Formats: sequence, C-alpha cells, structure tokens
Amino acid sequence: MVRAVFFDFDNTLFSHRTLSIPQSARDAIRILQSKGIKCVLATGRHMLELEHFPEVFTLNLDGYVTIDGQLCLDGERNIICSNEIKGVALENLVSLFNRKETPTILVEVDRMYSNIHAQRDVEGLSYATTVDHPLGEYSGKPIYLGIAYITPEQEPWLHSILPNCNFLRWSSAGVDIVPAGRDKVAGIEGYLEHFGIPLNDYMVFGDGDNDVGMVKAAPIGVVLGNGRESAKSVADFVTSDIDDNGVWNALVHYGLI
Repeated sequence: MVRAVFFDFDNTLFSHRTLSIPQSARDAIRILQSKGIKCVLATGRHMLELEHFPEVFTLNLDGYVTIDGQLCLDGERNIICSNEIKGVALENLVSLFNRKETPTILVEVDRMYSNIHAQRDVEGLSYATTVDHPLGEYSGKPIYLGIAYITPEQEPWLHSILPNCNFLRWSSAGVDIVPAGRDKVAGIEGYLEHFGIPLNDYMVFGDGDNDVGMVKAAPIGVVLGNGRESAKSVADFVTSDIDDNGVWNALVHYGLI
C-alpha cells in the first residue's frame, strides 16, 4: 500500500523545456492527496533555490526532502530531521572552499554562499544558473551540503581529497557533496519515520544520477523516460517523458489514479 510518493524536482516534476510543471502531474498530485497519500518533494535543491520556482508551492505539497536528504521539512516548512557534515569530512570540505581553486558553494540551513562566482566561471551550466549565490566566507555554522563545479573527468581528484564524503552528480557541470553513506534515502526515511509510515509503503519518481540511490531503495522506483541511463537501470518502471505525462502514466500503471 502506497502512503507517500516522493518526487524529484528538476526534469521529473518541473520541465526545463516548458519551464513549468505539467498539468497532468499537478492533477495527479491532487488526486493522490485526495486519497490521503502524502506527496513530497525530494530534491538536491535548497529551499532558497526553490523559492525561485514559485509554481512548486502552488502544489501544496506535504513535505520537502531538500539538499539531497540532508534537510527534511514538513508541509509547513518546519524542520523535522537534518544531518550536517561533521568531523574530517567538514574540515576537508572547508579546506577545498578556502583554497578558492575550485568553484564551491557551502550550504547552511538558511544560507548559501560561494567562494568564487561559480556560475560565471564555469561553462556548461544550464538550470544550475537559476540562483547567483553571493560570495562568502565559512561562518562556522553547521554545513549540510557542499557543491563543487567540477567535470566528471576531474571527479576522481575530488574523491581523493574528500574521502569521507559521498558525491551526487546533478549534471556534467557539478556534484553535490554529502557525508559518506548519505543521499536522498536518508531524508526520505526520516520523513517516513516522523509520520509513522512503514518503509515499504512509498514510491519515488526521479530522473538523474543523484536519484539512483532513492530509486534503488524504494519499494517502487519510477524513472522518467527522459532520465539518465544510470537511473533507468535500477528502476522498477520506466515511464514516458516528463512532457508526455510521465508522472500521470506511471501512477495509472500502478493503479493509484
């Protein structure tokens, strides 16, 4: 029995071709919620970034698993679980940030700041350019996520200097950096625990490399037809393209709408 559905944002719920949420996806969420099924965002983005997409808040979602599961909020945006980067992993990340050789962003609970103007200095960015993060210095406050603008070819070097971290690539332009063993799954499980939903009573929708963990872990993992092969390879079901009613068609396939 599905009691909660988690949706990635970029290219799963929000189309960057039409710059909108497909009407069929909006209708599907409304029907699910009318049946008492919680609909939750599960994204690598921070709430500060989501505010640049006001359409998402018109969905009246039941929660937000943000920054790759590091910060989880309920429908009223109250924090219900969190996981900061600590110890050696934090020391190494701050060292990378302070060297100012690699465009890097540090993410706090209510602030994001860059060591250099990453969006201007890195080519190949697409939807990542939606927020121009201000320059800043490490404040000493808890850090929940790092973002490094680095190519796939450069990534092994990043692994070597940040051995206590997990890397979640969101495009060819960059990766999210979280503590080892953490990804969206941790935030999803924290949300489920908070609301007393069993771990076998949910499904997820995703499309990207950073969705692989949650798609693989979910009782039902759905990947959009426009998704990455890495995600499709672990999916229980590959639906149609986001702009071809992908969310709606998958929910019909599983008899939820």
